[in-house]
Amino acid sequence: MNLGKKKCEALKAIRKQIADLNNIQYVPCECTHTGECMGTCPTCERERQYIEEQLSIKKRKGNVLKVMGVAASLSAITAFQEAVAQEQATNADSTTTKFEWNYYGFAFNGNLDPAYWTPFDEMAEFISKFPNDTFLVVGHTDSRGSEEYNLRLSSSRARYTRQILIERGVDPEKIISIGCGEAEPKIPNAETEPEHEQNRRVTLELYSPQRVEEIEKKTKTKAKR
Repeated sequence: MNLGKKKCEALKAIRKQIADLNNIQYVPCECTHTGECMGTCPTCERERQYIEEQLSIKKRKGNVLKVMGVAASLSAITAFQEAVAQEQATNADSTTTKFEWNYYGFAFNGNLDPAYWTPFDEMAEFISKFPNDTFLVVGHTDSRGSEEYNLRLSSSRARYTRQILIERGVDPEKIISIGCGEAEPKIPNAETEPEHEQNRRVTLELYSPQRVEEIEKKTKTKAKR
């Protein structure tokens, strides 16, 4: 295992430890990257942000947080992520690493909490570093509600996110949206509200026809520009 992967695994373990200590539902994403690892990626950053958001919610509710002195280490990932993105933009004409950038912050009824809009600025900035790539925004819902309703909601969620990114300078021709409904939950058979929260999300991915075809087969929907 190279140094980057070791760092990635260590950071996942830290996030998991903090989540468990504070009763936060968190399932680390399985890393499928087979090339050189830099130690963090957009998916890692989204997981870090999710943990920090949940800690912030608990703090506002008056809960005593248990972080065992590692919160600063989590915050430091942000600067490292930006440095990695800049290095990739400098050394390559096109991204080659498959990633998923999960964004949380949607209510059950589909509304977006304005307090969670800041990550879209980060997302738009990240996309701007790769002008030769096309990106895919995939909307997801939890399993409550009918499949038809959830598919419509996820498509609306993805289109809304795409529009927000366009308003932040992203080339409309470089970003495609599609809804996945409840077909790809992060936590299958979710029961608690924190579990449902992780399933309500949009995912930024590198576009590929194969990925779009996979989603369309699952949902019989079509990608939108």
